[in-house]
Amino acid sequence: MSASTVIGDVTQTLKDLLTSEQRPERFFDISHGSPAEETTPENTARPVINLFLFRVAENPHAKNQEWEPVGDDRLRYPPLALNLFYLLTPFARDKIDEQRVLGEAMRVFHENSVIEAPLLKGALADSSEELKLDLLQTSFEDLARVWTALTKPYRLSVCYEARIALVDALFERETSRVIEKELRFVKSR
Repeated sequence: MSASTVIGDVTQTLKDLLTSEQRPERFFDISHGSPAEETTPENTARPVINLFLFRVAENPHAKNQEWEPVGDDRLRYPPLALNLFYLLTPFARDKIDEQRVLGEAMRVFHENSVIEAPLLKGALADSSEELKLDLLQTSFEDLARVWTALTKPYRLSVCYEARIALVDALFERETSRVIEKELRFVKSR
C-alpha cells in the first residue's frame, strides 16, 4: 500500500541512497530543488549533485489493472502507477570535479538499480514494492530543451527513470462476490 506521498518518498529514497552509498563518504552533497536555482559551491564547499524531479507520467503497462478485493463485499479502484523522471546535474568549482561527482552518483544508481526494503523511505518502506531505476538514453537535443525550459544554459546532466510508484486509490464500491459454487450433473441417455 502506498500513500499519495509516494512521489516525495521516492525522491527521499534516492537522496538517502546517494548520501549513504557514495564513496568516499561525504564526497558530495545532494540537493533536490530546481537546478536553475543551484549555484556553484564556494571554495570551501563540497561539490553538489542536484536530483531534480522534472516529469511525472502514468505507467502505460499498469494502466488496465483489475479492481482489488477488500474483504468479501468490497472492491477498491486500482492504484495509479507512476514513472518519475529525474535530472541529475553536478555542481562543483572545477569541471573535472563535476565529472567525477557525476560518475560517482551514476555508479551508486547503477549498483542500486532495483531498490527494495529497507532502503525504501516513507510509505514505500511498509510495502512489498520495489523501485526500479534506469538511466535514460537522452539525446543532447532533449536535454537542451529541459535546460531551455529552465531558462539556463545547458549543463552536463543525465536523466533517470524511477518506476513504478503506486498511489493507492481510496475509491471503493460494494459488490456481491461468489462465495459458494454448486455443481450439478445430469445423466444423459
